[in-house]
Amino acid sequence: MSDAWVCPECGLDYGTLHPPFAINTIKSFPRRFTEALEPAAPSEDNEAMIRTRPAPDVWSAIEYTAHVADLMDEFAVVIHRIYSEASPTIGFSDPDEKAASEKWNELPTEPLLGQLKANCAALVAEADRIDGAGWIRKATFPWGERDLLTMLQNAAHEGVHHLKDVEKVLTRVRSAS
Repeated sequence: MSDAWVCPECGLDYGTLHPPFAINTIKSFPRRFTEALEPAAPSEDNEAMIRTRPAPDVWSAIEYTAHVADLMDEFAVVIHRIYSEASPTIGFSDPDEKAASEKWNELPTEPLLGQLKANCAALVAEADRIDGAGWIRKATFPWGERDLLTMLQNAAHEGVHHLKDVEKVLTRVRSAS
């Protein structure tokens, strides 16, 4: 992926995601997801809103939040392995399978947000260990070879992208109610 790539859906520009900015973006996720999941109005049945899928093939806001919490944990492991091992081969779990098997739509909100915070902190701690030359270390994934910097950028992108998904889902659910 080019460092000049811009996501056509969320607008995130990889060219701006240098390590300090990407790390600060990841640090912001617990606050930003907490705010996104808050009720739009005092009378709103927030638990129902955040658990409603706007379409059968579109996750609910809580499922997207669980996905990001899970990804931050996976990216912490990935960054640790790339920095600690010589050219590791790494795979990722299937998010749809995990959403179903771990019942993401049934997870209690507060503990999930606590897990997101802990996973983001673990990822940031791993990224903070990397020195300048460490960012070019590489691993092989099912989709090809990637360096540490790209994986940190991917972590930041996933959170930003799915935060927009949460906002879109909640807008759709609220407008349908």
